[in-house]
Formats: sequence, structure tokens, C-alpha cells
Amino acid sequence: MIDDEAADASGRTGDEDGHGDSVHRTRTTYAHSGSCGFVVWAAVEEKQAPSVKSAERALRLVELLAEREPRSFTELYRALGMPKSSLHALLASLAHHGWIADDGRGGVSLGYRARAMGLSGLDESDVLDLVDDVMEDLRTRLDETVHLARLDDGDVLYLASKFSLQALGVRFRPGRRMPAYATALGKAMLAALPASELAGALPGEYAALTPHTLTSEAALTTELERVRAAGYAEDHEEGTVGLQCVAVALQHADLPLVAMSCSVPVPRMADAKRAEIVAALLDARSTVLGRLRP
Repeated sequence: MIDDEAADASGRTGDEDGHGDSVHRTRTTYAHSGSCGFVVWAAVEEKQAPSVKSAERALRLVELLAEREPRSFTELYRALGMPKSSLHALLASLAHHGWIADDGRGGVSLGYRARAMGLSGLDESDVLDLVDDVMEDLRTRLDETVHLARLDDGDVLYLASKFSLQALGVRFRPGRRMPAYATALGKAMLAALPASELAGALPGEYAALTPHTLTSEAALTTELERVRAAGYAEDHEEGTVGLQCVAVALQHADLPLVAMSCSVPVPRMADAKRAEIVAALLDARSTVLGRLRP
């Protein structure tokens, strides 16, 4: 039960956009469970309690989206009762930090950070937001092409790419499909699947895409054991002649299963380069998973 004596507006101090403090007075003790699942206790007697309006509004906005998403700018404007210019600034700040995202249709939805806190499950678009800067850093660090993909009916489906600026490089576009057994991306994800799901993801027959393709379930099973032990997968011209690849799966309870890779033309894939790529991908995986709740 809540029995507050005074509303926040009556004691407000600070600037017009609500970046200052407000003062509340109450004589009651209460417990309140908000939409985020937190239980807040207050026990004060004629005691001033400072409240930063910008923080309150940010929390309220996230709560509104946790209740229902997407919401339009107009809906949020009416619900929050703040100046439009301030709402634009608040949305920009929350989007920059990953708490909200544009749903692509003019609406506002929860971002990957909010979903990682358990307010909702991460979907494919959130994963792209989550890893975009990490992929960009990888491309810059390695000066090679970086891909993100997921499994789709036994294939690897490319979701995003950051292309190398070198003249000789890889240009696989989002939407491209390759058999999972013939790619490092696919093998990384297949190795991450539980046994109950792996059987359904394996092909009925293994077509040889190149002279190096694994063409039997026995060979693939042995390879997946190696991937699990190493923590990363490799592709030695198995899907495309002249191209080698290293990949890591991004496996987490809050994520759909995806994998990230670096593809390199054979002339540039020396042992030192391979070791550099493996280290960079493992670092990148740690960075991405570190953004999610344990």
C-alpha cells in the first residue's frame, strides 16, 4: 500500500528539463514491486528524499517498454509528460548506451542491454546491435573481413559483414547461405548444440563443395570434437577454394545461437596470422558475452 503525502512536482528544484533534484516528503513506510521486478522499500518520517528527474524519466521509459513494445514517440511523450526536445535527447542517450533501439518501423523498443538484464529476450536484431562495434573493432584490428551468422535448416545464414579494405578479400553479403558442415561458422555452432539438437542439424548427404570439404558424418563428428576442445572452429578451403576461416560461437542463455568469424585469402593466412585471428576472436567473444548477465 502506498500513501504518499506529497507529489514530486510540488517540491521540484532544478532546470526546466528536469536535470535537477526534486524533494519528496512522506510519513509512511511501504513496499512496491515495479514492472522490472525490483522491490523498493522506503521508511522515512518527514525526511527529504532527493530524486533526479532525468533518471526517473529514463527508468520510467524503460518500464513502459518492458510493459509493451514497440511504442511510438507520441505515446512516450504523452506518458512521460516531458518537453519533446528533452525526450529526443533522452531517447538518443538511451539508444547510444544500448537500453533502447529503433524497431525499424518508427517505433521504440528495448535495446540489448535492457534485454540482457532480463526485461525481455534478445532477438536477432538485438544481437546485431550487441556485436556491431565488436565486429568493427575486429575488422580494424585484423584488417580482414568479419562475419556474423546463424544456423538455418542445416545452413549457415549470414547476418552481417564488415569487409576488409584490402584489394584481395571476401565479399559474402548478408543473406548468403552455405552448408554448415563446410564452414567454420557452421562447425562452431554445430559444436555448440546439445546432442538432442545436433542430429537434426546434420545433412542427409555431404556434397563436396571443394576438394577439401568434409564429406562424411564420421569426419564431421571428429572435427566437432576438436572444435569443442579448442573453443574455435577452422575452415581450410572447405567451402570456397582459396579461402580459410576461423570462427567462434556466441553461446549464452540470453542469445539465439550465432557465430562470428574472420575470413582470409589463403596467401595471407600464415601461422602467425592464424594465431592472431584466434586470439582476437576469443577476445571478441569475451567482450560480447561480458555485456550479458552471468
